[in-house]
Amino acid sequence: MREDVLRSLAARASSDQNFLSGLRRDPEAALAAHGYALTEEELATVLDLRRRTAALGDGTVVALLSGGLKSRTGSPPGRPQSPGGSVAGPARPRFPRRGRRREV
Repeated sequence: MREDVLRSLAARASSDQNFLSGLRRDPEAALAAHGYALTEEELATVLDLRRRTAALGDGTVVALLSGGLKSRTGSPPGRPQSPGGSVAGPARPRFPRRGRRREV
């Protein structure tokens, strides 16, 4: 998936109200009218975003897109760290000691 194309779409949709309205009404027609040729995966992403934001107003969608653009740096996300911060992997479980009793 070409992140620069999706970033361009998001930037255009957040700055061009007519483009955003067309994109929300008929994505394929709006994309073709503005010269976008998306891959199947990119189009699926656009259609999924359209589905998930269908109940929101255009202003809210613009705010979401703008916020997403500000938080992205263009590089892929880093790998999540383990809960303990250790890079060695999961800890070995402790087994209870059996058969040993301390005598006092």
